[in-house]
Amino acid sequence: MNNQNNYDLLLQKIDAFTRKYYRNQVIKGSIYTLAVLLIFFLSVVLIEYVGWFGTGVRSVLFYSFIGINVFILVRLVAIPLLKTYRLGKIISHEQASRIIGNHFPNISDKLLNTLQLKEQTADTVKNLALVNASINQKAAELKPVPFSNAIDLSKNKRFLPYAAVPLLVMIVLLFAAPNVIKDSARRIVNHNTAFEKPAPFRFVVTITI
Repeated sequence: MNNQNNYDLLLQKIDAFTRKYYRNQVIKGSIYTLAVLLIFFLSVVLIEYVGWFGTGVRSVLFYSFIGINVFILVRLVAIPLLKTYRLGKIISHEQASRIIGNHFPNISDKLLNTLQLKEQTADTVKNLALVNASINQKAAELKPVPFSNAIDLSKNKRFLPYAAVPLLVMIVLLFAAPNVIKDSARRIVNHNTAFEKPAPFRFVVTITI
């Protein structure tokens, strides 16, 4: 029973690491998604501001913006988020143990060996007691190791500038030249509507009495 408990606790720790592994991907993916959304948004509105395109080009810009951002959101955020709840295909215990081993090199071989020994018990009954004893010993030795520490969520802070820089540019534009953002965005959103480009000059009629 003790052998089973030690091994079950080992698997629980690996599962906790796996959840944190995908949670880390969600955080990183959210930052990347926000960065791409902001950069692409700025690019689209600036292109439209300079080009003042017709409905066809604006439709392409609009649907490209929506399509690319939805794809990135699903790929980098939604899928990892589902995997934190073990929905969909997730990394195996052995794959997780290899990642853990990269952070804790001193226990890498022992962790993999423990998992592989357990697989052997399902394939053969020879020396079963000896194999179980070895699993129990190795699992007990691995119990104090904090597997979840192999993932440092705070390291995602280094990706924040990717989103912060375009956000700052957009804020500056909104204050310095709001029409660049607002008017272009309005035309992109209403991409099926024809807008007449203002004349580069205007007539001023002065009546002298």
